[in-house]
Amino acid sequence: MATLTMSEEFGAMATGPEGRIDLKSRLLAYERDLITAALAATGGNQRRAARQLGILPTTLHEKMKRLGLRADAFIPGGSHDALSAAAAPDPADDALHS
Repeated sequence: MATLTMSEEFGAMATGPEGRIDLKSRLLAYERDLITAALAATGGNQRRAARQLGILPTTLHEKMKRLGLRADAFIPGGSHDALSAAAAPDPADDALHS
């Protein structure tokens, strides 16, 4: 059986008044961490990230919106406009047509 550990930061964030455990904060933080890791692993590709997470791309998009996450922040080479990056020509396509 796997043992789960929490970072000090995560544990501190998840305790509410009177030292109570704030389940909602912990779940949101955990969800954010999982989505962030999936987006980082896929270079910001939302379809592949959704597949890794076992959810629909539309569900991922809704969760990202609710959590304030942007896929373009995970595109290698810096922050890009997600629509511009998707519409940009692929250099590999030029090699195929030469």
